[in-house]
Amino acid sequence: MANKSFEFISGAECLDLANTIGGARGQTNEIEYLESYQDLLNWGRLKGLLSERQAASLELKSKDHQYEANEVLEKTKELRKSIYHIFSAFASGQIPSDSDLLVINRELEHGLHRQRIVWGSSGYEWGWEEPTELDSLLAPIARSAADLITSADLTHVKECTSPSCSWLFVDETKNQSRRWCNMKTCGNRNKLQRFRSRQIRHEQK
Repeated sequence: MANKSFEFISGAECLDLANTIGGARGQTNEIEYLESYQDLLNWGRLKGLLSERQAASLELKSKDHQYEANEVLEKTKELRKSIYHIFSAFASGQIPSDSDLLVINRELEHGLHRQRIVWGSSGYEWGWEEPTELDSLLAPIARSAADLITSADLTHVKECTSPSCSWLFVDETKNQSRRWCNMKTCGNRNKLQRFRSRQIRHEQK
C-alpha cells in the first residue's frame, strides 16, 4: 500500500478527515491528500480505524470493484466537505446549514447498524463490525461528527487562524489559548512573519 503523510492533530476523527485538505480551502495553496481510494485506506490505517490486515483486504477488494471504490472516495469527500462546513461554522459562532447536517445524518442512517458491543482494553465498549465493505470507514467518521456536535467539546472547536490554513481542531488547553493547528508549522510561520514585519518597520524609521 502506497504511503502518504497525514497529520492527526485535531483531537477528533471527523476533524482529522476534514484536515485531509492542506492549505486554505479555495486558495491557490489548497492541497488534496485523498487522491485515491488507497489514500483513504492509508489514512484509516494510520488513524487506527483499520488494521494492516483490514486495510490490505479492502485494497484488494477495491481493485476488483474500482468503480464502487471511486464512488466511496467521492462520498467521503462529500462527507469531509460537510464536516468542514459544520465545524467551521461553529468555530466562527454561526449555525451550520441543514444541508450539511443532512449529509451527516444520511451516513449515520446508512452505517450505524454496523455498531457492535466489543471487548476493549478497559472492558466492553462500543465498536464496529469487521470492515469488509468498501464504505466501512464512513460510519465511524459520521458517528465521530455526531458525537462532537452533541458534546461539550463543541465549544472548543477552532479553525487555524493562519490565513494560509483551514485546519480544524479541538482546543484542549486550560485557558483556551490555542490559535494554530500546529505550533511547529502555522505557529512558527506566523511568528516569523511578525518578526519580519517588525524588522521592516524598524528599518523604515
